[in-house]
Amino acid sequence: MSSQETASRVPVVIAGYTVPIVCMVLCTGLRLFVKVLGPSEDRFHADDYLITLATILEVAYSIIMLAVGVRHGFGKHASTIATSDLEAFLKGDYIASHLYNVGLASVKLGILALYYRLFAIQWFRRTVIGCVTFVCLWIATIEIFMGLLCRPLEAFWDVSVKGHCFNSSALSYYVNTSNMITDLVIFALPIGVIVRLCTTRSNKIALCIIFSIGFITCGISAARLAFVFAESSSDITWDGVDLGVLSGFESLGGILCANLPIIYRLFRQAAQKVTSRTGGSSSLPHLQYGRESKNFTSRSRPRRHRLSETLNEQWIQLQNGNSSNDSHLPGGPQDFAVQKVVDMETGMEVVRLSNIPNAITVKREFHQTVEGRR
Repeated sequence: MSSQETASRVPVVIAGYTVPIVCMVLCTGLRLFVKVLGPSEDRFHADDYLITLATILEVAYSIIMLAVGVRHGFGKHASTIATSDLEAFLKGDYIASHLYNVGLASVKLGILALYYRLFAIQWFRRTVIGCVTFVCLWIATIEIFMGLLCRPLEAFWDVSVKGHCFNSSALSYYVNTSNMITDLVIFALPIGVIVRLCTTRSNKIALCIIFSIGFITCGISAARLAFVFAESSSDITWDGVDLGVLSGFESLGGILCANLPIIYRLFRQAAQKVTSRTGGSSSLPHLQYGRESKNFTSRSRPRRHRLSETLNEQWIQLQNGNSSNDSHLPGGPQDFAVQKVVDMETGMEVVRLSNIPNAITVKREFHQTVEGRR
């Protein structure tokens, strides 16, 4: 028995796809958990749906590569597997490639949708819209080329079918290079805005780290370029293992980067609970992602600007004189008119409450008293 017949990279394939599946499901599950338990006005947005879709597609991609690949020789030399197994693997790989590409596009669109929601700056939002347009054209181009990869299409996986195929390696180089460049632009977009925020340096560093996790994905994309040759290799079931495993972790990196700004709230809340238990109770309000936390030794003044998505103030309409008999008066109570505007100093979206007759604005103020220990 030759060394090729006994050689196997199947354990690498199993681990390389199982780990991303577990991590993607876990982090997206935490994202949905945070959203469900959060305030009703901040439940689900376009970015939540897109990232959930991306997770489903990328998990399906990994499952197909596990189920079809391992069963039909992925991780073994092509010369040691039957022709029928090779055809089944190539067919599964073709289907999985569509899921992978559309999943990557969904991750990019989800991150851009999150940017559009968080950063209400005109030039930034126009840039985001431009990136969204490019990503849509990018994935449409890839899918068209994938559909025309071979004529007839069966020639891609059935060697007995006479047909003409494009250079799959050239297509892979295009997909990987354009994907890496797009990721670099998308993940670098918010850094310039974050460094100009009116917040503490530690908060800026923390936010930059959270949004910069995606650069790890760019590194994985660069590493994938070294293994693109496997697409045209005669021993694709062996040479393609590295490319396939890196693809699984690249999907994980994008989804993790999209989820971190949301699930960061959960970890911060847990840290605050631990701190309050070990260092005494605190009357500070629960701060969500994007808010700055400071300790005051005197009465804290209401802040001038608030993030619309993390508003910790409650606006309550009361009838004039706090009497139920006033409800029939002419020009009685009306609903508040809440307007979202852009704060020119911080570049963030704020909520402005217009003055309405017969209404009382109630703000919650928090005070903290620090007592020195003797």
